[in-house]
Amino acid sequence: MSETTSARRAPGAARGLHLGRVLGAPVVLAWSWFLAAIVITLLFRPWISDVRPDLGHGAWLVAFAYAVLLFGSVFLHELAHGVAGRAAGQRVAAIELNVWGGFTRFEPRIEEDSARAASTSFVISIVGPIVNIVLAGLGWAGLQFTQGGSVAWLLLIALTFANLALGVINLLPGIPLDGGWALQALMWRATRSQYRGTVVASWVGRLIAAGFVGWALIAPLLAGRRPDLVTVLWMTAIAVMLWVSAGDALVHARRARRMETYDLSRVIQPAIAATGDADVEAPLAYADRAGAAGAPGTPPGPPPLVVVLDPADLPYGLLDRHAASQVAAGPGPGAQVKDFVRPFGAWIGVPRDITAPHLLESLTHRPKAQFCLVMDGSTLTGVIDLQEFFDELLAD
Repeated sequence: MSETTSARRAPGAARGLHLGRVLGAPVVLAWSWFLAAIVITLLFRPWISDVRPDLGHGAWLVAFAYAVLLFGSVFLHELAHGVAGRAAGQRVAAIELNVWGGFTRFEPRIEEDSARAASTSFVISIVGPIVNIVLAGLGWAGLQFTQGGSVAWLLLIALTFANLALGVINLLPGIPLDGGWALQALMWRATRSQYRGTVVASWVGRLIAAGFVGWALIAPLLAGRRPDLVTVLWMTAIAVMLWVSAGDALVHARRARRMETYDLSRVIQPAIAATGDADVEAPLAYADRAGAAGAPGTPPGPPPLVVVLDPADLPYGLLDRHAASQVAAGPGPGAQVKDFVRPFGAWIGVPRDITAPHLLESLTHRPKAQFCLVMDGSTLTGVIDLQEFFDELLAD
C-alpha cells in the first residue's frame, strides 16, 4: 500500500482488453467490440457466400476478417484524432474501440484562448472522417490491381465502401458525430460561445437521428419495397445512441453555462490510494492521521476516502471504511483492503486545478461517469461524487 500511489489508469478508461499504448495512452478494446464483431460477421457472411459459394465454411473466416479490418479502419480514424490533439499540445488519455466504433479521449486541459481552443477542436474533429475518406480512395485504387472475386477483392471492396460511409456519415453536422463537434467549434469561434455552438449542434444531431429512422422506413417504400426489418432495427439503435448522446451534450452545455463561478472545492472529498493487497489497517491509520491533521489553517476534518487499486494499479472502487474498521479493531489475522472494496462504475480523471465548466466539458464525452478522480500530477488527491456534484448544480 502507498498513500500516494498514482492512479495510472487513463482518465475514464473503460474496462476491456488492453492492446498496448499509442501516443502515450492505452488502446482499449472494450468487451462490447466482440458483440459488434459477431454482428458484422453474421451480416457480412451471406454476401460472401453468394459471391464465393466455393468457400464453404471459410466464408465465416473471411467475414470475421472483415470485422477485424473494419475496426482497424476505426482505429486509424481515432488515431488521427489523437495525433491532431497531440500536435495542438493536448495529452491523449485513451483510445477505445467499442460496439459503436470508437472514440479518443483527451485529458482535460484549461485553455484560456477561446478562439484557439475552438480552432483546435475543429481540427481534431475533422481529421478522423478525412482519414476514412482517404482510406476509401486507397481501397478504390487497390481494387484496380486486384482480381475480381478473390478473397482480397471481397475484403477490399467492402472496406472501401465502409470507409466511405464512415467518413461521410461522421461529417454530418450533428453531435455526437465528428461533424457535429466541428460545427460546434465553428460556431464557438464565430460567436465566442461554446454553449451556443453545443446547443445548435446537439439539436442538429437529434434531427439526424430522426433522419436515420426515416430513411430506413421511407426509402424502401418510395422504391416500392417493404422496409427491411434488420435495417430498421439497426438504424433505430444508431438513432437512439445519437439522440441520447446529443441530449447528454445539451444537458452538460446548459449546466456549464450556470457553473462559471461554481466553487468545485465544495464537492471534492480528500482521498488517498491503496493497493488491494495491502493490510487494511495501514490505509485506515494513515487516513485517520490525515483527517486529524487537517489542511494548514483549518480545523481537523473527516478522514479522506480510500480509493482501491487493482493488481494493475487501476482504480476500481472505494474502501468500505465502516466494515473495514470493525474487522481491523477485532481479534484475528489482518484482512486486506480488497476484502472491503465497493466497486464504482465509470470514472474520469481531472487535474486538481480544473474548474467546474471544464469538468462539465470533459463529462460531455463521458456522460455515464459516476466519479471524478482529482489528480495532482500523478498523485490522487480527491474524489468527486458526480451525483452530488449534479445535485448541487441543480439546487443552485
